[in-house]
Amino acid sequence: MSAIKQKKLIVNEIESEFKDAEAIIVSNYSGLKVNDINDLRSRIYSDGFYAKVVKNRLTKRVFQNLNCEVPSGLLTGQNLILKSDDNIVGLSKLLISYSKEYENFEIKGGLLDGNYIDSSQISELAKLPSKEELIAKTIGLIKGPLSGLVATLSNPINSFINVLNNIKKNK
Repeated sequence: MSAIKQKKLIVNEIESEFKDAEAIIVSNYSGLKVNDINDLRSRIYSDGFYAKVVKNRLTKRVFQNLNCEVPSGLLTGQNLILKSDDNIVGLSKLLISYSKEYENFEIKGGLLDGNYIDSSQISELAKLPSKEELIAKTIGLIKGPLSGLVATLSNPINSFINVLNNIKKNK
């Protein structure tokens, strides 16, 4: 198979991976040791995200095929391409915490629903509560008034039962 056909296959494969992604983040991993990169990959995969090292020219071709415009400086150097299908906040938090541990790791930018976002916007996304936290807060907000309603409605019934018990004890 010729090199051009191989590259087209790679572009098609990556394009199919990224076309339904909620977010794609590009990060620079130059200066990291192999063990550090393996640690990052294991964290990424254990949290349900996807990461791949792809040649910049092929990544640029994928972005063009997906009709996504990114700054030319985004795809320079040694890049790790990360993908989230439904939890950009979780991926952002993971990458921000990793970049604090390893100063050579740099978040360069990415795409969120097909629109370019820079590293500062990714940092802001990391400050948002996670999906699980939002679900828990929503359930708490729904549960609070219902618990109060149940207590209010059961209070007269409990009072009536207490009166009957007192009458029964007095007889």
